[in-house]
Amino acid sequence: MLLRLLKSLKRGAPEAREAASPATRYRSETPLEVANRLERAHAGAPMLEHLEIAFGGMKIGERSVVKLVEQSLADSGATIPARKRLHRPLASYFLCRYFVYSLSIPGARAECGVLGGTSALIACRAARAHDAAFSGSGFHLVDSFEGLGEPTEEDRFGDSARGVKSLQKGAYAAPLERAQAALAEFPGVSFHKGWIPEVLATLPESRWAFVHLDVDHYAPSYGALAYFYPRLSPGGVIVCDDYGSPTFPGAHRAWHQYSEENALPYVVLDSGQAVILKG
Repeated sequence: MLLRLLKSLKRGAPEAREAASPATRYRSETPLEVANRLERAHAGAPMLEHLEIAFGGMKIGERSVVKLVEQSLADSGATIPARKRLHRPLASYFLCRYFVYSLSIPGARAECGVLGGTSALIACRAARAHDAAFSGSGFHLVDSFEGLGEPTEEDRFGDSARGVKSLQKGAYAAPLERAQAALAEFPGVSFHKGWIPEVLATLPESRWAFVHLDVDHYAPSYGALAYFYPRLSPGGVIVCDDYGSPTFPGAHRAWHQYSEENALPYVVLDSGQAVILKG
């Protein structure tokens, strides 16, 4: 009896989890396992038909949101997982709405976490749809252009005993030249290369009308909030792209900590983005 018990323990988790019923297996999934399962499901779906049905009538100015996103992805050389194809138009629509709104607010605009420049390009094209003279002037793009920084314990998710943790330093690296090429049609855009929060000291001392945070980890998310919120113009906006991401809990934790320390109200959109609108 004891021998059988020891053998069953030795066989361990992977085999037991594979043999478990789907309901039991799904209850123990990590965020990465959920993402992988959703990727497999979405990869076989007729995505173009879904995009047209879900977002076919949605526009920024006179531009179709789906076409704006798809063209900007292509022009910036970006690829996205199949599971995010339906998320991207909705998140981009909200981002564009707040960016265009901010054009009437005094102050500069910033994006922290640029990668290849896709989100910034979408925002700029949305602004140009409302103002043909928009050149990107006053829009500051901030990134290490060396990928993610070193994660901390605040960035960990799941069960550390199973080796589940945040993506490591250097993930999502893209060279500065790629983002510069993507934004070439907006010569007024400025680029700032360096690690957040230290690089923020290179920004012009300004009031800020709009800030987009897409830096994934805790330390840069908290540092950016601590820098920008006190400098935010009345009516200004901060959008956190990663608030609802289960694989980047550090951004969520930083947002909670800063907002609680400063008694800041905010909303969470159906896209998973969180937004502060300064009174």
